[in-house]
Amino acid sequence: MLRKLMLLPLLAVLSLGGAAAGAADFSTHKSAVIFYSLLHNREGGDAWEQSHPVGNTEIIADLIVKQTGADKFSLVQAQPYSNDYDEVTDLARTEQEEQVRPALKEVPDLSAYDVVFVGFPCWWGSYPMAFATYFETGALKGKTVVPFTTHMGSRFGHALTDLENALPDSTITDGLAIRGSDVSDSDTAEQVTEFLQDLQL
Repeated sequence: MLRKLMLLPLLAVLSLGGAAAGAADFSTHKSAVIFYSLLHNREGGDAWEQSHPVGNTEIIADLIVKQTGADKFSLVQAQPYSNDYDEVTDLARTEQEEQVRPALKEVPDLSAYDVVFVGFPCWWGSYPMAFATYFETGALKGKTVVPFTTHMGSRFGHALTDLENALPDSTITDGLAIRGSDVSDSDTAEQVTEFLQDLQL
């Protein structure tokens, strides 16, 4: 599927220092951010989670929400992963190889939105399989989908191609990839702002 390009006008995109000059305007769109975070999909209580109340992908989701006024939704599996990170990564790879569709705790209703930001950590070159489950509900059919990911060096991997294959009736835009170790850097909000200003739909 070809990515359709058209300049998107914005509501009030704010960087850390205030309104960004020439910012696009999302006031003509109803926007939502739906993201997947391991922090919300693992058994609670470990020391890392207690010291990190917000995961990397949610940090970027929050920046997008702040700068666009979009509504925010978290994608949560019915069965959480283990607290053992190595076990999670192994299972995530197996789920991709076997095309597993994890059950969801609930299916967020995005029927009222025309632009949907879809955020995820890049696992083994693609999105967590919980999103595969969600995509197959048809919830994003006919919508403009703006992908963003946090990664450890792979950027999107093959996730954009996977998105286009999974969502043939949606328009997939160019995406934003942020290295996980950089999400809290002082210039990350500016990077998000620049992405939104240049966003083509």
